[in-house]
Amino acid sequence: MKLVKYFALLFLLFLLAFVVFVATQPATYKITKSKEIIMPPSQVFEYVNDYSNWIDWQQFETSEDFKYTISSNPIGEKAYVKWDDTNLIATKFAHKDSIAQDYIEKDNKQSLHWKFIKVKSGTLANVTIQGELSFKEKIYSVLNGGITSYVGPQIEDGLTKINNYLVNELGNFKIDVHGLVVRPETNFIEQKDSCLTKDFNKKSKTLLTSMKSFIKNNNIQTLGVPFVIFHNNPNTSFIKYSMCVPVKDEILTTPESQIQGNHYDEFLAVKTILRGDYSHTKQAWSKARQFIYKNKFTEDKNGTYIGIYKRALPEVKEPSKWETEIYIPVVKRKPKKRIVNDSTKTNSETAPTIPENSIK
Repeated sequence: MKLVKYFALLFLLFLLAFVVFVATQPATYKITKSKEIIMPPSQVFEYVNDYSNWIDWQQFETSEDFKYTISSNPIGEKAYVKWDDTNLIATKFAHKDSIAQDYIEKDNKQSLHWKFIKVKSGTLANVTIQGELSFKEKIYSVLNGGITSYVGPQIEDGLTKINNYLVNELGNFKIDVHGLVVRPETNFIEQKDSCLTKDFNKKSKTLLTSMKSFIKNNNIQTLGVPFVIFHNNPNTSFIKYSMCVPVKDEILTTPESQIQGNHYDEFLAVKTILRGDYSHTKQAWSKARQFIYKNKFTEDKNGTYIGIYKRALPEVKEPSKWETEIYIPVVKRKPKKRIVNDSTKTNSETAPTIPENSIK
């Protein structure tokens, strides 16, 4: 009996010592982790600042049926993502190379700060998380070797996923110039807009959603995939464009309608295909224009410049698998007459063209 009392007393003393030890542990914590990413700071910032990308690198859940909700505007201040009803990450500040976020886990509020520093290899991404520990969380921390031992690897895992995604998905692309094609005449409906080039992807998605509702409400029969007509050089910082959907019959709309019916005639163009992220679009346009210059064609400045998003979000999530077709209009060459020695007939030569429907 005395032995039982002795062990009970010893246990109580140990428990008391443990409680005192836990109570004396710091109530606050601050953890910083860093990783070099072989991408420009602006590109890393834009990727992290968009909660549409969060699921690709988040480190909280690994199950395939993980359900979460993001704000209607997933980018910048006031944007958020939440899951399990009690967990939330909301952006307080986002500008150029810094992002500040609140991370609420049940009743515990923590702060996250991202800093993207330009270095020789690309970007040094620094992530700092800080907050307070409840007594229960202190116990868990002590039993698991300190909060750094389990929160630190989570942050590092997220940074590794960001690096892998940016390098493997955004860095993997291919540009093919297919040469001259004839774009057939097309009826379409369009909605015009303009924006900063960096906001084009987000704005164009919103327009397309609006147009799909218009099509559904008016029982319009469509043909093919949506496309964009560029009204100025898309490689500048500001872009004017029309989001278009091809339709079977010409559509008549009222002048005050935001969505208008339109039509373009058959025209000659240089076709280029970009397989990969839209960040390589400028290079694709440049390569197409090099082809035009090298083959002594003349770009038709008054023609129709088209971008067709054959494979894109939301159907295809991986940027490396996106497929964009670019069409730059060119002027038809005048036939060159030549004299044939053994005949009085006059033949003509024109630049070879490929019907658009012959290219797979």
